[in-house]
Amino acid sequence: MKEHFEQCNMIHLSCKTALNKAGTLKTEGLLEQRDDYCYLKIDDDYIHLIHPILSAHYDVDKPDYFRLPEDVGAHISVIYPEENVTLNREHIGQKHFFRVDGLIKAKFGLKEYFALSVTSPTLAVFRQKYYLDPKPTFKGQQIVFHITVGVRAEPDNIIE
Repeated sequence: MKEHFEQCNMIHLSCKTALNKAGTLKTEGLLEQRDDYCYLKIDDDYIHLIHPILSAHYDVDKPDYFRLPEDVGAHISVIYPEENVTLNREHIGQKHFFRVDGLIKAKFGLKEYFALSVTSPTLAVFRQKYYLDPKPTFKGQQIVFHITVGVRAEPDNIIE
C-alpha cells in the first residue's frame, strides 16, 4: 500500500526528561549517502536512550533503523531521494553540528512519528550548495531537520 502524504501536521510535545537526556549527547555527525539518500549519521544513543523515555509517556515503537544489512541507525535526513542529488565524494564523511530544539509529533500516512527537531545552519548551507532549499523536501513539502525516535500506528489502523 502506497502511503498518502497530504500535509505534515506537527505538534510540539513537552517531555523535559527526553530533552534533558538529548542535551547530554554529542551534537555532531558525519555525512553519508546510500543510493540517493543523504543523511547525517549521529550517535545511536539518540534512539536507544530517548525511545524508552518516550515509551513511558506514549505508546511508541523504536524506529526500524537497526535491521541488518541496511541499518542506518540514528540519523538526520539531509537530502531525500526525491530531491535527485548525488553528493560529491569530497562531501561524504564531512562533519556537521546541530542543536536539539524540541520534541515533535508528525503524522504521515497511517503512522505518527515522534522526533527531536534540530537546527543546523551548516546543513542548511550544505543543501544550498546543491541548489536546494535550506530545509529538506519530503513528498513535496519542506520539513524540519529531525531525529526520529519513535513511531506508532494510528489506533484505527492496527489489525489484531
